[in-house]
Amino acid sequence: MPHQPGQPAPHRPAPSDGGPLRDPATGVGWSDVTATYARTFALLCAGAVEPLLDAAGVGRDDLSLRGAASGTPAPATGTGGRGRTRLLDVGTGTGSVAAAAVVRGAQVTAVDPDAAMVAWTGRAVPEAEVARAGLPGLPYDEGAFDVVVAGFVVNHLADPRAGVAELAGLVAPGGRLAVTIWPSGQNAQSRLWAAVLADAGVVTPPSVGLPPDRDFPRTLDGLTDLVAATGLEVAVEAVRWTHRGDPASLWEGASAGIGGIGATVCAQDDATRLRLRAAYDHHVAALVRDGELAFETEALLAVGRRR
Repeated sequence: MPHQPGQPAPHRPAPSDGGPLRDPATGVGWSDVTATYARTFALLCAGAVEPLLDAAGVGRDDLSLRGAASGTPAPATGTGGRGRTRLLDVGTGTGSVAAAAVVRGAQVTAVDPDAAMVAWTGRAVPEAEVARAGLPGLPYDEGAFDVVVAGFVVNHLADPRAGVAELAGLVAPGGRLAVTIWPSGQNAQSRLWAAVLADAGVVTPPSVGLPPDRDFPRTLDGLTDLVAATGLEVAVEAVRWTHRGDPASLWEGASAGIGGIGATVCAQDDATRLRLRAAYDHHVAALVRDGELAFETEALLAVGRRR
């Protein structure tokens, strides 16, 4: 039964498609690897947290739609006289977005289909209401939130169009939906993994990814069309930041089965995985400076406003 923010969310089992933090076809990728995710791919995603909340207008009174489609300033995200902005963080993972939103003064509800992620975020962000839930079928009323955010969730949905439509339906009048995705082949880590797979002679398994009738182009225009189809006023831009970390961190995340590349790595036999690791070590060296992994990466950020 749907409910309003501030009321306990009912326990919901993880969706049968694996939810937003799991490869949609194989189910490989996230459960029981929460700590690995926190020290690997979560750090890679962290550079998009503040731009995501800026675009959503969280804690700010003067933001317009970024990269404005119309050039007309949008009113600040409203709270209808209720005080703090009601924010839903979908696919919260280890809670980076939820924690940053709390700092900005939002009333945060954070959900994830993975029980380990929920437990982690519950400890890390005690100010937030944290519940186990995922797309499809989030247990909230239509228009229940001033802001809905989904950081790097749409990439992993089994049905992106249905998922984004459900997210948009939770946005109150005057509120905003903000999402980030990784663009196809357009950032340093994508190029790194493409080179690693090519050198190791590995072809991505057909099961990794979505059937064409459910997928969408992971481009600025593709994301624009995906969000615009919900009826929201939408603008999309590229956001860039420099990621720094341990040179082995991306391999550690992939070898733990996290994300699409993790599903590909884990689908290989032992000999092939050894070739992949050797290729990774060779190619990642070009991104290491003074013993530290350092590269500029890029994501796409869409913000949609409900009038």
